[in-house]
Amino acid sequence: MTFVSVQGVPRPTPRAGRWQLPGGRAAAGSVRGIVQGALHGWGLGPAAAGLADRLAPLIGDVVGRAAARRRGSLVLRLELHEPVRLLLGEVLQPGGASGAGADGGAHLAAIAVTYGRRPVRGDAGAWYAHAFVWPPAPGPAPGPLPCR
Repeated sequence: MTFVSVQGVPRPTPRAGRWQLPGGRAAAGSVRGIVQGALHGWGLGPAAAGLADRLAPLIGDVVGRAAARRRGSLVLRLELHEPVRLLLGEVLQPGGASGAGADGGAHLAAIAVTYGRRPVRGDAGAWYAHAFVWPPAPGPAPGPLPCR
């Protein structure tokens, strides 16, 4: 077995963005455009459209639930770790409330999405995405989400 030292090898910097969302129900309406713009801007190529179609409704639901419980504006933060195909999302309430995150806002919800291409014999493969939401939405647990 051979071991290769990773000392001195720079780690890729994750791509991240932070967007202020309006308060109330209007917050969920702006999520789709933000997610699509971020994924296309980060150059995800063929995965961007499918991921946006799957991720935007999840984030919209989380934002809608958070907006119903809280007054005021919300913050959406997305972070892409492309080498490991991981997309993280956070919904925060701005300000220094208890449970404050690293950005100084109160952490309301998180979403983690792993995605990739599943090889299929005789085909180029099929895109997939697995989403994890915390706190989970009430109701039955969703299964894996296929991407187009």
